[in-house]
Amino acid sequence: MPDVPASMPDPREPMFVDVERLVELAAEIERHRYLLRAAADGYRWRVARQVEHLDPPDRDMRLAHAERLIDALLIDPIRHNDLDLDAYRAVRDGAPIEFDADRRTYVLRRDGQEPLPIRPGLPEHRLGVIARLAGLGLRLEQIQVVALTTAQAVGPLRAPTTTPQVKRGTTKPSRRTGVAHQGERKRRADN
Repeated sequence: MPDVPASMPDPREPMFVDVERLVELAAEIERHRYLLRAAADGYRWRVARQVEHLDPPDRDMRLAHAERLIDALLIDPIRHNDLDLDAYRAVRDGAPIEFDADRRTYVLRRDGQEPLPIRPGLPEHRLGVIARLAGLGLRLEQIQVVALTTAQAVGPLRAPTTTPQVKRGTTKPSRRTGVAHQGERKRRADN
């Protein structure tokens, strides 16, 4: 049977490229970089001051590590190619987002449109938080801490199966109490 070409290209086809989407993504990447520029420059300066007394190999290693930390906070055009730009913008711009506890996700209610779910820990949420904090003028170290702690994926919550038992005590021999401690005293006294 002969191959019949489709009237519309398949969006999953590698040859299909949405040029408007790429232009929009490039604009958001540039804005994200612009928001982080001051924080990144300040961080580079602080790291350079901290390592200026080190040997060149150690200094180069630390400066390269600082660049990797900065790159981790940026939008990567390849890794984040499928970034939901509406969700990213909502978090970045501080739109009134509600948390839906039943679905364990943030929701942006929009007039005349479907509510937009924004899952915590996904790149849209994490990168939006990073851009928002950079826009507020926080230092890169503060942005990194928030990006690592608040923008992580939320796993399924489960109720504990049993009540946890608290056992008092320690593993340090000097703090043991009771019969074992008294027995040790007798052995030491006998020696």
